[in-house]
Amino acid sequence: MHNFKKIILHTLLLIIFTVLLLISYTLPYFHGESYYYQDYKVRKSLSGTLDTLIIGSSHALRSVKPTVLNENLKVNSYNLSSPLMSMYGRYVLLKKEIERNQIKTVYFEISYNALTLDKKTLGFEGDIYELGRFDNIIERVNFFKNAFSYDEYKKVLSDIVLRSGNSLLRHDNIVQYETYGYLPLQSNNLQLSLEKKKEIKDTMNLDATIKDESLKYFEKIVDMCKENKIKFVLIVTPISENAIIKYKNYDEIFSQYKELADKYDCEYYDFNLDKKRNELYSEETSFYDFTHMSETGAETFSNRLTEILSNVKQGKNTDYEFYESYSEIKKHILNNN
Repeated sequence: MHNFKKIILHTLLLIIFTVLLLISYTLPYFHGESYYYQDYKVRKSLSGTLDTLIIGSSHALRSVKPTVLNENLKVNSYNLSSPLMSMYGRYVLLKKEIERNQIKTVYFEISYNALTLDKKTLGFEGDIYELGRFDNIIERVNFFKNAFSYDEYKKVLSDIVLRSGNSLLRHDNIVQYETYGYLPLQSNNLQLSLEKKKEIKDTMNLDATIKDESLKYFEKIVDMCKENKIKFVLIVTPISENAIIKYKNYDEIFSQYKELADKYDCEYYDFNLDKKRNELYSEETSFYDFTHMSETGAETFSNRLTEILSNVKQGKNTDYEFYESYSEIKKHILNNN
């Protein structure tokens, strides 16, 4: 009996030691804001002041500048987006901010792969980013338990330990205090010749299958917004002409998203179909890569977004501002180069 008690005691001490060791190794990652996506201190400082949220993947993160929305629309907005953000991650973060702010509007990025990816195809990197954005251990544990499968635990924990080690060496300036969540990228010249554009036209296919898991959390987000009387607006942020030309089945995805917008009675704006996109966005300065905007492009797009939203608020019909299909915008791109 004495030996049994001794074994139990040693086991408990080992468990306690392991837990304390794990906490000490992961604390720098969670406590600091060492990585560009860690903004919980920023959001906590703004708690109770926000009325507008932008949420999505890196497409929205790199395209929508809350400072422009705040000035032009007279709102208090924050860009909640982060790279590879899953629909579950969107739901959890939105729920948190809706609970501690009087949110009136949510702008939801629904670009070409927003609903055609799920956990299996997306991987867990985006959820690791999300894990680093919570401000208390209960939220972290709950998210960890729901976002990751058992066979991912070891990899996720080792990744967090590695990031914690890096956190001790990093002293990044957190720009989100000035940008309200938006993160800028530099401009890169993506200009292709007309011959090259014709060469790559319709050479690739996108996965157009909406995944059940993503649709489930999308619907939960819509329901949550309706329950809280929040205006829910779907937006597609601009991608480069090269990306539009390359893929041949955008219209299949576009029609599915239009059906969802009709089903849930929400506004839907695909800014790749904007008739002014050619004059607004230079392929030389407006994009960082084929699907992400540069800071120059984001400034232009954010102003264009607020222009359309302001016109809609005034009761103006903006349908004429957009082409009706990707097939149509492709023709226009190729005929004007």
